[in-house]
Amino acid sequence: MTSLYTNELLPTTSEQAIREFNEKYLAVVSAAPAPLWADRFVTDVTAPRVTFPIGLMSTKFRETRDQGSRAKGMTEESFDLRVVEHDAGFEAPFLDISTNVFAYRNWMRAPERLRIAEGRHVCKQLATLLEAGTSETSPYDGVAFFSASHKANPADSGSGTFSNYQSSAAAPTIANIQTEMTAMRAVKDENGDKLGVEPDEIWLPTEKFQVVSDLLSQAFLASGESNPMLGKLKPVHVPDLTDVNDWYLVDSKQIAMGFDPMVAAKFLPADTLGLRFWDESSDFFKDTGKIKVSQHIWTGFRLVFPHAIRLVRGA
Repeated sequence: MTSLYTNELLPTTSEQAIREFNEKYLAVVSAAPAPLWADRFVTDVTAPRVTFPIGLMSTKFRETRDQGSRAKGMTEESFDLRVVEHDAGFEAPFLDISTNVFAYRNWMRAPERLRIAEGRHVCKQLATLLEAGTSETSPYDGVAFFSASHKANPADSGSGTFSNYQSSAAAPTIANIQTEMTAMRAVKDENGDKLGVEPDEIWLPTEKFQVVSDLLSQAFLASGESNPMLGKLKPVHVPDLTDVNDWYLVDSKQIAMGFDPMVAAKFLPADTLGLRFWDESSDFFKDTGKIKVSQHIWTGFRLVFPHAIRLVRGA
């Protein structure tokens, strides 16, 4: 059987090599990427600087005492988020691409590698934000994102406070997980009432993921008793976390309702700015004999609402 990669199929011009690269890149972009833990926080924006409103729209019914109806404003505070440009790319001698099957095959793998690198970039940036959460402030109330004294309503001191942070070391055992889930259920809304948080995910670094995942999936404990946590939490591997001990409880349903703990803004400029090529007509090729492609992305990251996530210092 004849190989699909024969000399006759190799590009004969740099224009052809770049066109085939671009076609492969478009196919990769249009295909559904492998899911990553950070995908839910990515949002496309239309400008390099975007203003995000801070308004949870938490409301409650009260007895009507007159004919006037109560109404609550939908937008209260806001924060600005700026994107920053990043780039990555590949270059290769055109002689190799046009004569060597394996060099050409690597050239055509590059679009997928760029797509993977973009996803990893978002994950790493968000993980870095999480790990700085005890010092980085939340725009919601101006308090450290992970804090034991978040303001339930920044405009009403009488609404009380809540915690999304356990500073005392606690390994993710069954008993400790139960304790922290109970503590997380005490998170308040803007009216000072319990928000209704019900953690359903546990985010773990690589060093903790397998052990905790196995622990949560076993039907019986070492004592012979039924596992009370069976089916209660979804273990999520966050390989980008650098702390080997800390773990996070998360309520994915509250996040879906708008309580995003963080946001990754992605700005999409004109195509000619996002993907750039250097072919035989470029000075780069004339100096090096290589063709090159570079992808530029514009991203910005920010911690936002502290309600649906809880940090537990591990051990």
